[in-house]
Order: sequence, then C-alpha cells, then structure tokens
Amino acid sequence: MKKIFLAVLFFLFLTEMSNAVVITFDDHPDATQNAYGPIGTYNGFEFHATNSLDRLDWIDTVGSAWDYGAISGDFTMLDNFGGEGRINAVGNADFTFDGLYARIWRTGTNALIISGYQNGSLAVSAEYTLTTDWTYYSGWDGVLINALHLVVPNGIFLVDNLALNESQVPIPSTLTLLAFGLVGLAGVAGGKALRPG
Repeated sequence: MKKIFLAVLFFLFLTEMSNAVVITFDDHPDATQNAYGPIGTYNGFEFHATNSLDRLDWIDTVGSAWDYGAISGDFTMLDNFGGEGRINAVGNADFTFDGLYARIWRTGTNALIISGYQNGSLAVSAEYTLTTDWTYYSGWDGVLINALHLVVPNGIFLVDNLALNESQVPIPSTLTLLAFGLVGLAGVAGGKALRPG
C-alpha cells in the first residue's frame, strides 16, 4: 500500500513530459523527388519566414539538380526566399532546441545566427560561421523557448536533422482524478486483504 501511495505521489509531481523529434524533412507529406515546396505545419511545428511568401521550403538536395547533399535521406530545409526562418510549436508550446546540421547554399561562407525567444523576448542567441560543409551546431540544453529563429544575413542556407524537444504539460485535473482513482483502488485492494476469511 505504501509503495502504491508513493508511486501515485511521484506521478502527481511528474507534470511535464517531453516529445523529442528529429525533423529530417524526408517524411513531409508533399515532398517530391527533384522538387521543392513550402513546409508549413509539419511534425508538430510551424515553419515561417520573414520573406514576402512567409515560407521555409523542403527541397530534394540529393536526387536532384541541387546536389548539396543531406545528413539523412534526400530532403532538407531551405530558406529559399531569404529573410529570417521562424519555427514554433503548434499551439505556441514551449520546447528546447537540441541542435541541427546546416550549410550555406552554393559557395562561400556566411554567418548563421540562431536565436531562441520566449514570449517575444530574446532568451538565447549564438552566431556561427556557415560553410559549404554540413556542420552540426548544438542547441541550448534545458533552455525553454517558444520560437526558434534562424538567419544568414543576405544569404540562403540549408538545414537537416533539426532536433527539437517539445514540452507537454498534462491537465492537472486529469492527473488528480487518475491519482485519486489509483489511491482508491489501492485502498479497496488493501481492505480486502485485511478482512478475515
């Protein structure tokens, strides 16, 4: 009985779960070989950009004329029309940015600025040098954000294997009801065991 009660208490305090995802762009429902198109809402996240079309694209960078490679599969994310790429969870939920692979489009080098925002305020930011090689850029362990911004000033960039970890907070009343139900079941089971035969 004591063990069940402690398990229920632990469950009550375990109010935050996570949904980790590595977005490869290979399973996008619209992805077509030797083509590109808007990402939109995908894998629980919304992809936007500060360009005239408000879009980030998926693109075939392996089996196409745009032979820039990929970390996994054939498809990557492309900031096709410039501007700052903006990614947020559906419902504006909090998440952490765990890392990504990126490279510049075509040739040369440029700065890649990755920023995390929480309710419109800058929470964390870092600047890297982007090259023609696919390079891994790590995220910020444990920093909760609800918007991730990516920009290469006056340049176009590719991203693959974008690792995000969305926080999901269960409704407290549901947890409470479940906990009381488990305590009740434990009490009934314990009571039956103590009755004389």
